[in-house]
Amino acid sequence: MSSGNGRELDEVRGIEGGFKAAYARDTKEAVEAFDRLRDFAIGLIYLNVTAEHELDAKALIVSIGDIGKITAAQSMEIASVAASRALGDIAVEAVSQRRDTLAIKAASVLGSLSRELAARGMDMAAKDAAESLGKFGAISARMGVENQITLSEIYLMQLVRKAMEESLSETGIIAVASLGVVGEASVEYKFEESAIGASILLEEIGIAAVREKHEPEAKTVINAFEKLSKASSMHGMKSLLFQAAWSVETIRVLAVDMGMNAIARTAKLTLESVKAAGELDEEQTLEKIQEIKKFHRKIMEKS
Repeated sequence: MSSGNGRELDEVRGIEGGFKAAYARDTKEAVEAFDRLRDFAIGLIYLNVTAEHELDAKALIVSIGDIGKITAAQSMEIASVAASRALGDIAVEAVSQRRDTLAIKAASVLGSLSRELAARGMDMAAKDAAESLGKFGAISARMGVENQITLSEIYLMQLVRKAMEESLSETGIIAVASLGVVGEASVEYKFEESAIGASILLEEIGIAAVREKHEPEAKTVINAFEKLSKASSMHGMKSLLFQAAWSVETIRVLAVDMGMNAIARTAKLTLESVKAAGELDEEQTLEKIQEIKKFHRKIMEKS
């Protein structure tokens, strides 16, 4: 038997073992299976790029996601944490090695699993998924892969919305903070459109949080804007400062209207540090923001 055939047999056995452990509610075996499948997938990332290796790696990624959804349905939270971490590790390793199709596949499966975890009320596992998505987005910025930055932003926004829907405040807070971290990384590595994209999504989350009276998430959004604006000022991104100021003011006005006085006060204080210094072509900036919003809508429709 060739080494390739032996590897493939081990992969098949690993997948079968993972499904068996999930259905049997065997947490220890499921965690070990996720670790093995992660190692198999990462090993393939470092092999020569061939159609066979690509297909094998994608099959492993999809299997981890499928098994993870079973562990979620079985209320196996520790095993579900292992699933999200495995996918996060693969996504990060793939983007670090510029295996972009595998990075996108792993992030997509992780994004889908994260929403499933939140829908099942699994706060610990969903928080872990949020952190993994944030790390993936930040490393994508460092590696200069803009479309993957955008994917991480979209998946984090979707996770926040699902977390608020399910009243998982801790997951919502971590996901918002992770989105802010991705925005800051985009600023640091000069991806202005991705940074503005993160700001637009933070605004949408903030508006939803205020309307639905999710105060912790709304406060975290405002804190994220404050950090994002400081990074923007440091790197001279005036368009982003304008967007951040606009977003915080929008949230402040809505908070006043909704009687969320603490949020309104926090937004007012933050607005003072967010406002852009100097003159800015507002018309040009608004056009850029609208273009980015359209781009995000297209991505969300596909995800």
